[in-house]
Amino acid sequence: MDSLQLAILARGDQGYHETECSFGGEADLQRLLVDCDKNPGHENFIPVNEFSLKHLPDGYKDEDIVNYIRAQADLTVKITSKFTSMHRPEGYSFHNFRGKNFMRVGSGFMQYVYRNERRSNKPCPCPECKNSPTPRLEWAKLKIRTATHVVFDDDEAQNTMVEFFYDDDKQKDKVKRVYGESVRFGTVRGDWCDIRCVSHDIELCDFLKETWGKWRWLETKVNQKYTCEQDHRLAILVSHPHGCSKQVSIGVWRNRDIIEISREWENCVYSYDTPTCPGSSGAPVWILGQMKWAGFFGRHPHSGRPVEGLNISAIGWDKRSKAMT
Repeated sequence: MDSLQLAILARGDQGYHETECSFGGEADLQRLLVDCDKNPGHENFIPVNEFSLKHLPDGYKDEDIVNYIRAQADLTVKITSKFTSMHRPEGYSFHNFRGKNFMRVGSGFMQYVYRNERRSNKPCPCPECKNSPTPRLEWAKLKIRTATHVVFDDDEAQNTMVEFFYDDDKQKDKVKRVYGESVRFGTVRGDWCDIRCVSHDIELCDFLKETWGKWRWLETKVNQKYTCEQDHRLAILVSHPHGCSKQVSIGVWRNRDIIEISREWENCVYSYDTPTCPGSSGAPVWILGQMKWAGFFGRHPHSGRPVEGLNISAIGWDKRSKAMT
């Protein structure tokens, strides 16, 4: 088999999930993009730099929504992991590739960033500093939300690279990279996890912190206009289909399945027709009117497509409302 055939075979080993696989590096990702059979031509994907009011459906042509999605796009990342853990259970995604080195690509979303306290004198644990006689003492930690099947455990996290700002193939010099250190939280059943990454690029981390604050402010502003008490169906994803440049896709959510109820919260899964492709696994699924209520826990990463024509999210928390019960 050539590398493209191997990638297609590996992709089939993950069940209904949608990571992309490559045995030929970045070049093969472009080939997989061109040969895509789920969304040939990718006409329903919008390059993130071109996203504007005209792409939103009638009733939602709102500059605040556009600015919010743009801020979310700045926090959306490409995730590349090059090792498959020996601890993936039998029957789980990629279990037939346990212990193997090959490229697995998904998407994710930065949850927060904060600087390490310098008084600890602990050096930056990134790969560059580990191999340097003068490791940086000023560095930061970043938490990235993705799907568990994208990065399963610490062994995989330590072989993972996260890329910000891969928005255009012609401007790849703007891409910034941080490196995985561990999986902080996660669940196989809910298919979400948080990777802790590290970086001594303080300028990058300060920019991301500022963007995160802007994103939260815009989210509050949008949700004051479009509340969860109303029956809004807009569902937008920002992802890296096939591990290539960042794209926006727009659709509606069709079903909301409650998994667990806890006081005023509901643990739930959404199904939606928003276009996705291999490489979209772990991308943030934005459901208009819902996303502020449960803070970090209310984030639903994209999980896959188990039902023909519909995609589903991983589990996330939503605040209960009359319109949702």
